[in-house]
Amino acid sequence: MEGVPNENIREFKHMTDSFSANMIKMRLLSKEILKETTKIWPERTIEEMFSYIWSLDEAQKALTPVILPVIGKKDSLSSFHLQKGDSAYQINDLDTALKCYNWAIVTAPHPDILADNVEAHDTEMYKCLARGYESRSAVLFALKQYEKCSRDIDRSLELDSSKISCKMIEMKARCLKLISEGKDKPFEVTAESLKSSHLSFAYTNPEPPKLSEVNPTMPSLSSSVKVAYTPSQGRHLIADKDINPGEIVSIDDGYCNIVYSEMVKLHCTVCMKRSMAPLPCPICDTVVFCSEECRKEGLSGCHWQECPILPTLYLPDMGRRHALAYRVMTKTSYAKLKELIPLLRLEAEEKSPMNLGFNNEGIYDVEHYRTVYHLKTNIEKHSSEAVVERCLEAFIITKLLHLSGRYFLTSDGEPFTPSHEDFVLTGSTLVHHMMNLMSTVRDITFFKVQVGVQQPSHQRACGNGIYSASCLMSHTCNANCSPFFYGKTEIVRAMHFIPAGKPLTMQHVAHVHCSCETCKISQEHPTKFPRILILRCINCDDGISPVTKVCPKCHLNYGEAEGAAVAEEEGAAVAEEEGAAVAEAEGAAVAEEEGAAVAEAEGATVAEAEGATVAPYNYMEIKRKIEKVQLQYVVVMQFCYTNISCSDKELKVVRLLIKLLCKYVKQPCHLLINATNTLRFLCDKRGSCVYFKHDLDSPCPVS
Repeated sequence: MEGVPNENIREFKHMTDSFSANMIKMRLLSKEILKETTKIWPERTIEEMFSYIWSLDEAQKALTPVILPVIGKKDSLSSFHLQKGDSAYQINDLDTALKCYNWAIVTAPHPDILADNVEAHDTEMYKCLARGYESRSAVLFALKQYEKCSRDIDRSLELDSSKISCKMIEMKARCLKLISEGKDKPFEVTAESLKSSHLSFAYTNPEPPKLSEVNPTMPSLSSSVKVAYTPSQGRHLIADKDINPGEIVSIDDGYCNIVYSEMVKLHCTVCMKRSMAPLPCPICDTVVFCSEECRKEGLSGCHWQECPILPTLYLPDMGRRHALAYRVMTKTSYAKLKELIPLLRLEAEEKSPMNLGFNNEGIYDVEHYRTVYHLKTNIEKHSSEAVVERCLEAFIITKLLHLSGRYFLTSDGEPFTPSHEDFVLTGSTLVHHMMNLMSTVRDITFFKVQVGVQQPSHQRACGNGIYSASCLMSHTCNANCSPFFYGKTEIVRAMHFIPAGKPLTMQHVAHVHCSCETCKISQEHPTKFPRILILRCINCDDGISPVTKVCPKCHLNYGEAEGAAVAEEEGAAVAEEEGAAVAEAEGAAVAEEEGAAVAEAEGATVAEAEGATVAPYNYMEIKRKIEKVQLQYVVVMQFCYTNISCSDKELKVVRLLIKLLCKYVKQPCHLLINATNTLRFLCDKRGSCVYFKHDLDSPCPVS
């Protein structure tokens, strides 16, 4: 809250200190509740446990949060930022000016845009808001954002038409002319544009690509993917046919998403895209919207539900999972929850585990609450203490839902006084989600690219969300798939070559050791993975002797295999989709480059005949091919990390190297990890990106 007048800082600090003190008291008392309720947990259902806790007077006293009031919509605060913006604009510091004018707009008193009499407002009451739009329009014009400038002029005049001036009319006319000439364009990543001093606003929000072939029963997945089930793994995704590196396997907007508190002035609370000229909520100064469309959607949906309690929900004491669990409930609505929960509980008992999440028509619809409810809770793996702690968290969220006054509504939208049973249904469902969110929630990221420096680009989380199809992928620390974000839209791409029948994997939880092969090897050899490339036997996966070219385990001779071949899919299928994309090899196997042929036994990857001596590929041919592509990769890697963008030609080299390493080299190997990181870097740069000259991790008021 840099630059906020002292009285506002003191007011906010007093409220947050009071809240923190209350939270400490709640935790101390909740320990006593925890000690008592843990004893009876094994004999109770979740509903019985939550009902018991809810009925305790001690719990009602200890776990009822104090709601922080919404502050910040004040003329004095808005005027303060307008003055700072004017000072910056006078010295042509457009970055600072735009930030200050944005903040002035967010904190200015605002008419109720949902009311029926929007037109009938007092112009004096909203003069700061009108001047904020007018001042920001001048900065946007200087930044060549003519469409945004034109809209801000209209907003200013709608609020106070008496302030119309020749200068504004002239600027509006020039905007319309420049827009008609195609001069209004979003930020383009070029060497020239990145020399600009306005890098605080150098970001890209590209439209996400589309799936070329959709899975008929799981529409958010590619037709190359299908769901499978085993008792040990539960539901998981496997390749229905060979999947190439870079290929899209999933596209999903998520059932619901939230923006982290430190990012709410940078990213739209509805679509999660970064915004240069945001629009405010008319009531609170907590969130922003990137467009009139998103504001309309937010004020009639997710943000309307959260607005009264958002300052409380966003305090650090509450935790990030609480905010997402809150939004799961509000998006579903109490009326729908009451109707669905009995049916979903019955499905959990009667349906086969393989079919959970699928509706009666056999469709896995990620927009339906069913798919979220049936995500695994792993409750059997948690201690009694952990389960009771989730009950206490659910208690607090249930209280917030009640105190908001906007959750317990009938199907007609009328508020009602909830009964004990209503609270128990809500709370026990929240416990269920507090458990399944622990392993399924996904960070939503954008890519921070430092201009002119080779390595420091990195992902930065701006929020989290629930993606109920891709979270069915099994966890491993050496995942063969990775998520990339276009705003809130998650695009999952294969990072390895995944043969038909093999599982799709993703790293769901960072910085933990599990039982995957990568963790086992890193525990045995903590400093590094093997750097020597050892070709593997296709039959038994053992390493082939580089001297004899014979597999020591199954005795296949890879030195004798020659001639019989199918051209390797080098550069296969560069299917560039309009608007975005990593080229995908959607089953097309055409060798495009001259001399690009790797000998490979046609259709056979496993020597099936007992005692067979002829191997599926020739050792030296594959070794030479890998060495050739590896040399190309070194050049490409240096180019990609030092240049602004990379073409499909360079991308194809990285993809081909990964495919060769996955198919023919004993894993894990250092080169595959390196190449996978390069592919991930290139895919990141095609999604939501922010470009900067210096580290901008320190919070900026509004961007």
